[in-house]
Amino acid sequence: MNGAVFMSQTNQFLGNNIINPQQQQKWMDKPIGDTNGLAYLRSLDSLLAKQVVSMTELIIGIPSQAKYGIFNDRGEQVYFAFEESNICQRMYCPKTRRFDLHIVDNTNQEIIRIKRKFKCCAGCCWCACCDGCRQEVIVESPPGTIIGFVTQECSCWRMKYILKDTTENPILSIIGPGCICDGPYAACCENKFTLYGTDGITEIGAIHKKYRGFIAEALTTADTFTIRMPIDLDVKMKAVALGALFLIDFANFSEPPQRH
Repeated sequence: MNGAVFMSQTNQFLGNNIINPQQQQKWMDKPIGDTNGLAYLRSLDSLLAKQVVSMTELIIGIPSQAKYGIFNDRGEQVYFAFEESNICQRMYCPKTRRFDLHIVDNTNQEIIRIKRKFKCCAGCCWCACCDGCRQEVIVESPPGTIIGFVTQECSCWRMKYILKDTTENPILSIIGPGCICDGPYAACCENKFTLYGTDGITEIGAIHKKYRGFIAEALTTADTFTIRMPIDLDVKMKAVALGALFLIDFANFSEPPQRH
C-alpha cells in the first residue's frame, strides 16, 4: 500500500468515525399508527448496521460495549442499538460473552431487545453439536415479550442458524460461507450469510459483512453489516433476522485486532 493511499484511508476513517461520531442524523419518519415501533420495518427490505468506533478501543485496545446505527437504504436512521455486557467477558471471551442488546428509536423508546447467554465456545460450525457451545439469541419486542429465537445448528462445514417463531418452530435458515474472513487482509472475502425460505432451498436474502478498509479493520472491531430480506416478511421475523445479524457479528467477528 503506497503512502498516499494509506493517508487517504486514515483520513477517511478518522473523519467518518472519530472526529464527529455524533453528527446530526436524519431519522426515518415514524409510520402512522405505529404503536410498538416494529412498523418501521414493514416498508423495508434492507438495513445497514454500522458499529460506532470506540475511542477507548482505538487508543488503548480495551473493548467497549458495542453501539450501532441502523439505517435504511436511503441513509435514514431507523434505530440505535447499544450493548450491555461485562467488561471481563468482552476482554477475555469476546465471541462468547453474555449480552443484552437494546434497540431504540429516535425517542429513546426501546423497541427490540436481543439477549444472549454466556457460552463456552463459539466461532466454529461443530460447536453447535454441544449444548454448552450452541449460540442462541432471544429476540423480544417489546422488551419482556419474546417474538422469536435464532439458534446455531450443528454442521460439519458451514455456520448454520435457524430463525424460529415464539413457539420455537423453524421458519427461516441462514447458512454462512465456506470460509469466514476477518481483519485487514480480508478484502477478497465476501462473508455472505445466505437467508433461505421455509423450504430451506430458496434464497430470499442475505447478511453481508462489509470490508471497511485496511486501517479500520486493523485498528478496531467496529463492523458494518447489511441485511437483505423480503419486503413482505412479517415484521416480527424481520426483527428476528436483525437478531441473527448481531449474533453473527458477535460470534464470528468480535475478536479484538492483534496489536504488536
